[in-house]
Amino acid sequence: MADQNIERLMSRMFGYGRQENSEEEKTRHVGVVFRHLTVKGVGIGAKIQPTVGDLFMALPRKIGAVFNGDKKTHGGPPIRTIINDFSGVIKPGEMILVLGRPGSGCSTFLKVLGNQRAGFKSVEGDVCYGGESAATMAKEFRGEVLYNPEDDLHYATLSVKRTLEFALKTRTPGKESRMEGESREQYIKVFLKALTQLFWIEHTLNTFVGSEHVRGVSGGERKRVSIAEAMITKASTQMWDNSTRGLDASTALEYVNSIRTLTTMTKISTAVALYQAGESLYKAFDKVLLIDEGRCCYYGPANAAVEYFENLGFERPGRWTTADFLTSVTDKHERRVKEGWHDRIPKTPEQFEAAFRGSEIEKANWRELDDYRNLVEEQVRRRAGAMTKKTAKKNYTLPFYLQVLACTNEHFFVMLGDRQSLIGKWGGILFQGLMVGSLFYNMPKTTQGVFERGGVMFFMLLFNALLALAELTAAFQNRPIIMKHKAFSFYRPAAYAIAQVVIDLPLVLIQVTIFDLVVYFMSNLQRTPSQFFISLLVLWTLTLTMYSFFRAIGAWAGSLDIATRFTGVAIQAFVTYTGYLIPPKKMRPWLSWLRWINPVQYGFESLMSNEFYNLEIQCIPPVLVPTGPDARPQFQSCTLQGSEPGKTFVSGKNYIMTGFNYTRSHLWRNIGIVIGFWLFFVALTALGMERQKPNAGGGVVTVFKRGGAPRSVEKAIKEKDANGAGGDAARESSGDMLDERQQDSGNDVRGGIARNETVFTFQNVNFTIPYEHGERKLLQGVNGYVRPGELTALMGASGAGKTTLLNVLAQRDDAGVVTGDFLVDGGPLPISFQRSTGFAEQMDIHEPTATVREAFRFSALLRQPKEVSKKEKYEYVEKIIDLLEMHDLAEAIIGEIGNGLNSEQRKKVTIGVELASKPELLLFLDEPTSGLDSQAAFNIVRFLRKLADAGQAILCTIHQPSAVLFEEFDELLLLESGGRVVFHGTLGKDSKHMIEYFEANGAKECPKDENPAEYMLEIIGAGDPNYDGPDWGDIWERSTDAKERQDEIQKLVQHRRQVTAGQGGAKKDDREYAMPYSTQILAVVKRCFIAYWRTPQYFFGKLVLHIITGIQEHAPSQQFVANNTTYRALQYLYLLETRPLNHRHAVPSLHYIHGDDHSPTPNPTAPTTLHLVPRRLQISRS
Repeated sequence: MADQNIERLMSRMFGYGRQENSEEEKTRHVGVVFRHLTVKGVGIGAKIQPTVGDLFMALPRKIGAVFNGDKKTHGGPPIRTIINDFSGVIKPGEMILVLGRPGSGCSTFLKVLGNQRAGFKSVEGDVCYGGESAATMAKEFRGEVLYNPEDDLHYATLSVKRTLEFALKTRTPGKESRMEGESREQYIKVFLKALTQLFWIEHTLNTFVGSEHVRGVSGGERKRVSIAEAMITKASTQMWDNSTRGLDASTALEYVNSIRTLTTMTKISTAVALYQAGESLYKAFDKVLLIDEGRCCYYGPANAAVEYFENLGFERPGRWTTADFLTSVTDKHERRVKEGWHDRIPKTPEQFEAAFRGSEIEKANWRELDDYRNLVEEQVRRRAGAMTKKTAKKNYTLPFYLQVLACTNEHFFVMLGDRQSLIGKWGGILFQGLMVGSLFYNMPKTTQGVFERGGVMFFMLLFNALLALAELTAAFQNRPIIMKHKAFSFYRPAAYAIAQVVIDLPLVLIQVTIFDLVVYFMSNLQRTPSQFFISLLVLWTLTLTMYSFFRAIGAWAGSLDIATRFTGVAIQAFVTYTGYLIPPKKMRPWLSWLRWINPVQYGFESLMSNEFYNLEIQCIPPVLVPTGPDARPQFQSCTLQGSEPGKTFVSGKNYIMTGFNYTRSHLWRNIGIVIGFWLFFVALTALGMERQKPNAGGGVVTVFKRGGAPRSVEKAIKEKDANGAGGDAARESSGDMLDERQQDSGNDVRGGIARNETVFTFQNVNFTIPYEHGERKLLQGVNGYVRPGELTALMGASGAGKTTLLNVLAQRDDAGVVTGDFLVDGGPLPISFQRSTGFAEQMDIHEPTATVREAFRFSALLRQPKEVSKKEKYEYVEKIIDLLEMHDLAEAIIGEIGNGLNSEQRKKVTIGVELASKPELLLFLDEPTSGLDSQAAFNIVRFLRKLADAGQAILCTIHQPSAVLFEEFDELLLLESGGRVVFHGTLGKDSKHMIEYFEANGAKECPKDENPAEYMLEIIGAGDPNYDGPDWGDIWERSTDAKERQDEIQKLVQHRRQVTAGQGGAKKDDREYAMPYSTQILAVVKRCFIAYWRTPQYFFGKLVLHIITGIQEHAPSQQFVANNTTYRALQYLYLLETRPLNHRHAVPSLHYIHGDDHSPTPNPTAPTTLHLVPRRLQISRS
């Protein structure tokens, strides 16, 4: 039934009727041929973490290396081969599965076949799409080739409906490629309805897509939005990179079936990389490609892969899926070998490659390549005959002006979705305006208010200009999304740049008007309509210019650090060379030219000339001379610049001409120049965004603290430093070291972690959140418990409320109304509950500059009770490191993906950080296997099994467990859509108890070879909006199993109350934080110092900024140096230095606060403390 529904919906979008009526379909480039494809990138396997000390020690180390006998102490960046000599064909209508462990080269292979080549050192060999070269496709037919990345890149504050509508608007073909009489609006409506039905997201249309920081749809629903968005492109060649991450097993199967139907129906070429593929998913593919460290271990028919490897001497264990078996042969710790074949099987990637090169399957691949060449020639002739002017180039569907219009509409709704920030910003501007207006309130039109009048106009310009600084961060946050949209051929990045400007026009006008209205009239500037509106015009145009200036920096700078360094220098120049602090006549000639390229200077001159040209300034003492009781007016004069003898007033026009060389005649010229700057920066932004490319591709690099790498790795790194290019030794040594695993012989690990007997129960849990049309219940009447020594799986369809329930149980969700009874040993939750539980989030959030040991110690120090000594805490950390089998990685820097630990290692660190806190109650884990391959997922779950056997209570959400992995769990809590329980009980051997429950209540019989996890999700209709079977939530509520489970909970509560009472009452821990405030401050300051010390580029940037700033501040004029008050007023500009690192460390800091590691106060205190000494020295020096 589900397959028929998929075919019906796919036919509506891509069926025969549409193909016959579409010129676009007749000229597509179908089929992919790749010959001798080799991809190289930068990568060394392992390296030492640079520090600030290296800036000073690099030269002595190189000199020392020379004296120690090293002949060569420097070289170019090492190059490694990521993909090595791949050849094959993906024919129209074929769908291949790409398998390999993370880091093996799967993503690189898909990127290159998806024609995303930027970022790699070189791409060698030939790749052709329907007979057309990759270069031609990139230049003229970019929209026909798709690479869909693993990450879900969307605007968080845009609704699902608007996200998909935007994609449809930009990829709706012309009328020659639509059904006869079908308008653009009808096309969009049909596709939107079909896509939302196909991927079961109709109910989410008006919900924000969301992100880790913005509440929106669930992770699985967000993934389905990504898939739907990519399908809109209707590309002829489609590469899908691990797109099932975060989906439950049933939804993942529906996704693969959708791709299968699309591939067959439209005769496109498809490649899909999956890290965890069930047997039903595997059967949907025609071919399979197995990659290990960039080597092709197998490429051929999917149904022949098992036999091929069995013939090589490998053995497939029972209940292992085919995908698990294939990936296991490349892992020396997981592979199973037939008796007597241990010395005959291939063991290294090179041996696997050599074995395949000599196989019959590889020979058949080359014959297929040769045969396909004739078909391609026929396709080229047919396409040439059908080609028209409109289909000759298909980079973008919409013309440029319509791209701008579509981007403008999208950007407007993105900002409208974040209306709280917008209203907060305008409210802050109003407050600041009142503050500034009160400082300059009712300035007199006398000589006493002359300098203040210039000051208020200078501040009006500077305040609005600096508000544009927020665009710098936004430029880097939005860059990945814009790059994806460009790859999908939605629009040119230049169109987005112009759309931002269009949105700026009204929003900046509102912002400037709020500020100008308040300050202008409170400060008593010239109250004539023309002067007010000219003032408003100047502020508006200059603020628009500064918005575009900061965006241009963001478009051209490689990182936020670099952009902020440049911004700091630029703002110093803007402030110093505006003409207010130092009049133009008194500027030193060697730097005075800066004012001519300073748009703020032109704005300031315009405001000054607009204000003073018709102002009569009355002279009062002390500038009125002579003074005294005997002074006569006819003999008095003004000493103010621009005064005339015998007059007691000064013409404002003369004042600004004499003092600043400003004139009213320059007003409109200056406004024109500011507009010119604005247009220039807009063009610069558009050009910069057009040239942006993805980050450089390369291998995964493990980074070690200096002196912390194992000897073999450190030796290899030194050899790499000496030899320059290559780096294979470092990579291989690090790879061997990282692959070392302790044999799991069932050792007793009970001495490794804290054992407890505490039972956590929850009854009648409900969770309601408000939304536009009322309230929505996400959890309904959930009951259960978590006991020590048991590993409980929390499962359900995507969006069923698994993560929500986990957050509610951990007391971490405060966005809605929670009701229910949460008890620990039959009593209320203690104040220390959050600190006494571990919560491993789905996102691996860590301080990137910390080592594994430092991260564990930080958690242990702040979360274990203060009665435990530091020595004992650190000894416990070492036990956790051994338990995690991470001894060789203890001094490795956590870093970021690609430059630090890999996915599996980072997930272990996430779990280890929580274990180091010695959780007294239980451990929550949200999707610990998400994004991991099947072997890494099994390793994580096996580790959790060891923890449970050692006495830890664990509740864990999991999406796509294989049958073998599912066996490791003791209990199951299964939710259906709407947050209702459909089963909660013991699984039993081979999930016998769970299967018996469903079969006893009318479900179909579970075949012996079927994965029980997939079976149960299929039975309850997980995620299927067309499910018309029985309501398993109602069945559970009426069942005897539910009543027995409820009785069991009551017995547990009573029993634990009695036990606690017998022990003299529960231990009371009324401390929200385990350690005193002073210890928190010291720990956070130390961590912050290490982070700064290991970020030498930040220190170097500060050094350069200080030098340039010193030159700017001391070179302009001696008067400026002597004006100590003015100088100190500019000290706040140095805050720009701290912005990038504060932004980078904000998310990890919030993560630690949420876990009650420490109070919020140390976070701002730490960087402030670190900046006090250098700032004090800098101020004293000046």
